[in-house]
Amino acid sequence: FLGVALALIAASASAADVRPTFCVEWVRQSREGYERITLFTDRTLIWKTVDGQGPDVRRKTLTPEEREFYCGFFGRPEIWSLSDDLRTGLTGELSAQSTITVTRKDGLSKSIRFDDFSALSPDAASLRSSIEGLRTIFTNPLAPASRFTADVLPAGTLLKRFDGAVFRILRLDREKGIVEIVGVTEPYSQFFKLEELRYQFSPPE
Repeated sequence: FLGVALALIAASASAADVRPTFCVEWVRQSREGYERITLFTDRTLIWKTVDGQGPDVRRKTLTPEEREFYCGFFGRPEIWSLSDDLRTGLTGELSAQSTITVTRKDGLSKSIRFDDFSALSPDAASLRSSIEGLRTIFTNPLAPASRFTADVLPAGTLLKRFDGAVFRILRLDREKGIVEIVGVTEPYSQFFKLEELRYQFSPPE
């Protein structure tokens, strides 16, 4: 009985020790080369590209606030409810295939595949633009929260998402800190917390 008890304890300890080492990883493959962005749970962000010039690896350390948002975002139910395969099946010289793998605190992971021709839903587009935001950190730091306050975001303000899509602020609830935006060319609207806009959008010009 002692042997069985010890085995059960060891198994429970092993299960408790299961923790994801990364929050998200985006792998993008095209004829021009290969790209991978990985955000580790210790706040390390790595961007690796491989092309005709050879490999290039860049490394950054996110702030605790940035890590908290991104790792929390990639674990949200709306991300986990996305279809695993969004590929169109279309091919072309300029088309790239992407796989985004997200993880949760419980150790579970989910992969979502799409290509450059995929028509992404609002939640899928938010997922992609969030990772575009991670890549932007290597060239420009994220805008401070002061660039996205209620005082500087009146109705009608245009915001460009990191994937290039442009949205217009429809209304803003100062008390709740919630903003509704509608796509200029995208036929849908979304609600965001003010403090989360800077993780997916460039500040207003």
